[in-house]
Amino acid sequence: MTAVSWRNDVVGGLLAAVLGAAVVLHVRTFPELPDGQPGPALFPGVVGALLVLFGLALVVRAVLARGLPSAEPDVAVTTQGRVRALAVLGLVVVYLLLAETLGFGLTMGVLLFLLMWLLGARPVVAVIAAVATTGFVLLVFEELLLVPLPQGPLGW
Repeated sequence: MTAVSWRNDVVGGLLAAVLGAAVVLHVRTFPELPDGQPGPALFPGVVGALLVLFGLALVVRAVLARGLPSAEPDVAVTTQGRVRALAVLGLVVVYLLLAETLGFGLTMGVLLFLLMWLLGARPVVAVIAAVATTGFVLLVFEELLLVPLPQGPLGW
């Protein structure tokens, strides 16, 4: 592992852990529901705890691998990784801009297909996975958790 990548992993892992800890501390101020039902702090708290866990795991991995020799990453591979990371962030922004207008189902289905296709999945696999994932999220959030998701012109 090179000195730069080692430092990047340590800094990135620590930042993720600190952000996660801040989220966990903040959601403790959220109201609790009666009868022990999960409240609004549940999902942000889980995400915050996972950020702490995986951030610290990244730090430990970097420290343990610091002295091990490694090959320098191929420039084309790192550029492709950066483009894919920017694509993920861009699709999140597109979702935020379009979900209220087009609805959750249509927006999420199309964006998941695009994401999987950009990450190298075959189109048929990407379509099947996007439809299944979108349907699963709709079922869990709207039917089981009773969380309303944005409705588009098609009603989904």
